[in-house]
Amino acid sequence: MMPMMPENVEEKTVRILLVDDHTLIRRGMKGQFSLEPTFSIVGEAGDGAQAIELATQLQPDVVLMDIDMPVMDGITATQQIKSDRPTTRILALSAFDQDTQVMGMLAAGADGYCLKTIEWEQLIAVIQLILQGGAYLDPQIAQKVARLLKPTVVSPAVPASERPQQPALSNRECEILKFIAKGHSNQEIANELYLSLGTVKSYVRMLLNKLSVDDRVQAAAVGVRQGLI
Repeated sequence: MMPMMPENVEEKTVRILLVDDHTLIRRGMKGQFSLEPTFSIVGEAGDGAQAIELATQLQPDVVLMDIDMPVMDGITATQQIKSDRPTTRILALSAFDQDTQVMGMLAAGADGYCLKTIEWEQLIAVIQLILQGGAYLDPQIAQKVARLLKPTVVSPAVPASERPQQPALSNRECEILKFIAKGHSNQEIANELYLSLGTVKSYVRMLLNKLSVDDRVQAAAVGVRQGLI
């Protein structure tokens, strides 16, 4: 369903940064945007590191962000750009709907998540929507997020004081949970934190036990739902 736009919104030139490691995709999108008088492509990046640099230099209104890229992924880049310039709107535009990518982008602060199968007219409407402060999830993604973030049902017959409390996480466990939400492997986490692979595996096992979940994706979902990320 097409997102609805507010009426009487004054049009202005929207500055867009394209981020995708496939040159042909960037060229195709650039050609399409050239037909839209209220949009201007101010820069192109082929990886997350370039995206951060160009976002700082060019200060775009919107970043169309791919996720699976060399050098630096779109999740890490999104987190850094949002930290540096919170007003920059970031729309994930991915060919994949993997749980770790979805939760990672949302945890990083993306304002929307679209699949690359989206129709052009709808993409334009989505960009306008997030520019007005709205958020958008592809319907397929929205169903996935709803499933991942579905709260655990607690019987109303059990008094709140008797309900099991979520164990507190240490600073290190919260740090590792953030890496998990961004889709990092155990080895990547070990490299980032200068820990041994065995130590990271132990932390991950403890996290899963503390959060009462079965896998890393569920752990990321709980982290987002409870504000741990």
